[in-house]
Amino acid sequence: MKLNWDDMRYFLVLCRTQSFVAAGTELKVTHSTVSRRLSALETSLQTQLFSRTEKGCRLTAAGEKLLPYAEQLETTVIGLEEDISGRNNQLSGAIRIGAPDGFGNCFLASRLGKFQTIHPALEVELIAVPMYYSLARREIDILITVRKPTAGNIIVRKLSHYKFGLFATKKYLDGRPPIQNREDLRNHRTIGYIDDLLYDQDLDFINEFHSGVSAQFRSSTLVGQKHAILADNGIGVLPYFMAHFEPTLVSVLPGLSAQRTFWLQVNPDSRQIARVRVTIDFIVEEMEASKFIFLENPQPGI
Repeated sequence: MKLNWDDMRYFLVLCRTQSFVAAGTELKVTHSTVSRRLSALETSLQTQLFSRTEKGCRLTAAGEKLLPYAEQLETTVIGLEEDISGRNNQLSGAIRIGAPDGFGNCFLASRLGKFQTIHPALEVELIAVPMYYSLARREIDILITVRKPTAGNIIVRKLSHYKFGLFATKKYLDGRPPIQNREDLRNHRTIGYIDDLLYDQDLDFINEFHSGVSAQFRSSTLVGQKHAILADNGIGVLPYFMAHFEPTLVSVLPGLSAQRTFWLQVNPDSRQIARVRVTIDFIVEEMEASKFIFLENPQPGI
């Protein structure tokens, strides 16, 4: 049996994309080339690695067995390229970061440009959407969540606590019933998540302040909720770091706040790759430098 690492690379990309067309796009080749390279690998191993379905490619039992070996080989090859050949200092290639939409869109996105200025050969992909990708399958390099993982072979690091509170615009509050306690929220329009699209119950912020309040405007993303609040549509819950640079927002019941924690996760093998290590260090440094916006209420309240 004679294996070709390049065929293994095609196998890994197909594992992650589950489509010949998508794999070809990522590898910058035609889908027929992907199919040909996979067939060559299956011939070398004398087994079928994928089953083809209408919904895409799915790993067979043999493919599942091969995956961890392929990932280990990938890590070895990347380490050789970066540490032995000198590519380590260039920090070339792609880094994919997954984060909750509020943190990704309202904190990381505006700072990663500075990171690329320092490392211009590095390609950065920010997945700032409410879903989690697999570190084990290398669908993502760095994952930031609000819930500490309790299982899996991953490295976990606490980034920072962050606080959040109730906010509205002065224009919305003017002429409406005053808010002196939680019960007064019943007399106002509130903004929150769509319950059945809430991918993590730790993000069910509104219940931290009044469990009996049902939002009249709901969005699947925190960024959408922020824009609804800014449009004078009601009262909503925002992390302090998202409210800090919005001068039209007013803190409602500023004495009330709740707290969550951002956790950074990375595959142990990926942690050894230079571009992953440097990206983690950059995120940690940026959060430390901006710690006050995560913990301090930006507005004096009404």
